[in-house]
Parts: sequence; C-alpha cells; structure tokens
Amino acid sequence: MQILRQLVVALAAMFPADFLLGRIPTDTTDDLAKIGLIGTKNAVKPEISPPAIVLWHGLGDHYDSDGMTHVIELISQILPGAFIHSIYVDSNPSLDERKSLFGNANAEVDLVCEQLKNITELSHGFGAIGFSQGGLFLRALIERCLVSVSTLITFGSPHMGVLELPVCQPKDDWICKQRNEFLKRQVWQDSVQKQIVPAQYFRDTKEYGKYLEHSNFLADINNERGISDSKAKERFESLQKLVLIQFDEDTTLVPRESAFFQERHPNTGKVLPISATRVFKENLFGLRTLYEQGKIEFHRVEDEHMRFSDEFLTTIVAQYFAGQNT
Repeated sequence: MQILRQLVVALAAMFPADFLLGRIPTDTTDDLAKIGLIGTKNAVKPEISPPAIVLWHGLGDHYDSDGMTHVIELISQILPGAFIHSIYVDSNPSLDERKSLFGNANAEVDLVCEQLKNITELSHGFGAIGFSQGGLFLRALIERCLVSVSTLITFGSPHMGVLELPVCQPKDDWICKQRNEFLKRQVWQDSVQKQIVPAQYFRDTKEYGKYLEHSNFLADINNERGISDSKAKERFESLQKLVLIQFDEDTTLVPRESAFFQERHPNTGKVLPISATRVFKENLFGLRTLYEQGKIEFHRVEDEHMRFSDEFLTTIVAQYFAGQNT
C-alpha cells in the first residue's frame, strides 16, 4: 500500500489541471490541425447513419466537460436529432474524472456495458467515438459486451499500449524524469495494475514477458496470452468500419503509432508496420480480418495529442455517420 500511495502522489503531481492526457481542449480552431488520409484500403462508405452515437472521454477528462459538451454540440449540428450518449463511470463529474485515472479498467468496462444495455435508444445499435484511452475502452467494450456497434472511431488511442510516460517539458526537467522512472519501476506491481488505469495498458516490447504475465487489461483485450476468445473476436469482426486517427506530433502517447496498431521492435526501436505485428499476423482478435475486408481507415492529424479542429471532427462525423463527405 505504501508503494501505491507514493504512486498516487506522483501521478497527481504529474498531471496538473492544465495538462490532462485525454482532455479535449475547448479552444479548438480551424488552424489547429491539417487533415490527412493515408492507407485507406478498399474504402467503403456507410450507406445509412447509425441510430445513435456513443462517446467515451479520455484520461483526466469527464463525460460532462466543456470539451465533451462541445463535441456533442458539433455532432448534433451534423446529425440533427441523433441520440448522443456520453459515457460515464460515475455520474458525479469530479469522480468520473478521477476514475479515468484511478480504478480497474476491467470493472469500468463491465459497468459501462450494463449502462449502455439499459439505454433504450441504443438497443438497435450505435456508432462509437473514443478519445485517447476512451477509444481503447470502446474496443474492449465491443469485444466483451453484447452491444451492436457499427462504426468505431478512435482519436489517438493506445491500442498497442504505451511504453513511456509523457515526455518531460522541458526535456531537462530532472524531477520529472526521476518521477517517470519511479512510476515505470512500479508498473508491474499487482496493486498498481489493478488500481492505476494507464498502467493497465502499459506495454513495453523490451519487457514483453513481464507484460504478458502482469498486464491486468491490454494483454487480454489484444488476446496476446494465447487463450483464444472466439466470441470476442467475432464481435470485433462484426464492425462495419474501424477508423483510426493518429496525432503526428504526439508526445503524450508513446509511441504515437500505437493509435495505428503499430509497435516498436524490441531490439532496434524501429516502428513496425501494422502487418508485421503479432496481433495482426496471428489475427489474435480480428484486426487482420477487418483490414483484409477493407474496413479499416487511417487518418493523421499534424498536431499534438488531442489537438484537432472543429472542421476535422465535423468532416469525420459527416463522412462516417452521415454517409457523405464535407
């Protein structure tokens, strides 16, 4: 418990109110991002709009924040009359924000599963948008929960985990560097894995054995332990469209290419293409199936983590949920 208390104090100091990992800034303007599209394979436009859209916020944010409210307003302008639900782990915004950092990711996904199953407007299926870790949690939800999701869009999500904590600013901040090293040394502790949310998707390919042994969340979501879950794979493969968005100047998500299901080679540190990863080659949870069916699209934003313009968001929403480009 002493280690856990020290870790909580360190994390609290590390994430001040003006630097939250998954929080959507409310000062987005059209010049914040440049829109790019790469790697689209046999793109297929959706024929109809989904009956509803579900959102899951990121680390250090909450379901009713100014940023999330702004996103809902923008989507409502593109899809008038659409039912939009912002996921919460706690209806108290302050506690919801805290639980995005402290808690058991498995329990939170289970809780949200029950939440969504009890919303009548979602009973016929929905589209989903996840911001930062919210995108990873939505993927877990699709694999584990009996809900029908047509399209999943993830913004800067750690699908292949993180192997570093956010880069210290300035880079020569000795205290920050020492804090980061302390946190990384404790990451495989059982108490940390079950109570510190970002630790549960920590994945260093240089310590792959420890990851497989101790990971409380991501190793199961990626089906990397060799215990096949055919139902989870079938549910993920039922997606009609998977849209992955990477931030090219991201220093929060390390490696940034995790948003594209890419990883670093354990020896060279070189970023491997999606097709060279084990999860793809062995089709552990259905990723290769979606790719070969032309259901995955890759977008890039030339900016920092979670920095995107209103124009970019509305373009994405219109393209994938309204069935048209803007």
